[in-house]
Amino acid sequence: MSADKSMAMVRVVKPSATMPAPQTQVAIAVDTAYIAATSGQSVNTGIYMMDNQANMDSSGEGSLELTTVCPVGSLIGFSVYPMDVNSGDKVVITGFNVSQGNVFGNVGYPIQIDPADGSYWIGQAMNAGRQTYQIQVRVTAGGLRPTNYYINWDPFIVAR
Repeated sequence: MSADKSMAMVRVVKPSATMPAPQTQVAIAVDTAYIAATSGQSVNTGIYMMDNQANMDSSGEGSLELTTVCPVGSLIGFSVYPMDVNSGDKVVITGFNVSQGNVFGNVGYPIQIDPADGSYWIGQAMNAGRQTYQIQVRVTAGGLRPTNYYINWDPFIVAR
């Protein structure tokens, strides 16, 4: 899927009482001080991903290379947080792009759930298989002169 096509699929959805809770949760902690120190360049550490699917053989927790394993049909919640919540730094998910595979399909592509801060998105594993996806995040760090850093990396989803 091309970046242009995938970005066109991103839409903002307001939370509702009828939206089911995701069975699979992916939490992402970002070391904003490290990202700022590297000016967001060549990020290969400082991102700590984890999920609630260790019982399904997910692997790579605590790194950028998380492989989330979930059942086909599973809703997948993605949340992002600054590691130091008292710093005033902010992190938001700005989008997703599929590099390889088709687990999300067209109708399971992640959507932004909380338009107020962009820190929570939900997707759905529509097809069995393995997918490499790119998650795109904006880090805003620095108290006196807040600066935005745009980073991305390529974790994996396996749906069975």
